[in-house]
Amino acid sequence: MANPRHLVGPDGIRVEVVALDDGDLTLAQAQHRDARQGEAWFVVTRRGRLVAYCRDIEEVAEHVALADLHGPGEASEDVG
Repeated sequence: MANPRHLVGPDGIRVEVVALDDGDLTLAQAQHRDARQGEAWFVVTRRGRLVAYCRDIEEVAEHVALADLHGPGEASEDVG
């Protein structure tokens, strides 16, 4: 079953909330040295490739237009 804690966007964008475990922590600390295990962060990927680990939604907005994000399986409401 799909993770209900993620959003999708255009061009293969996916934003997911994760609790930093060992693997995520190593990658997050490459961008944010003060990241700590167990913290909740946003992971932004495009077509399965890592774009960024983001501490907050403002950081996510640096990588994707928040208005373009929607739940998985939801059609864009702007179509038409």
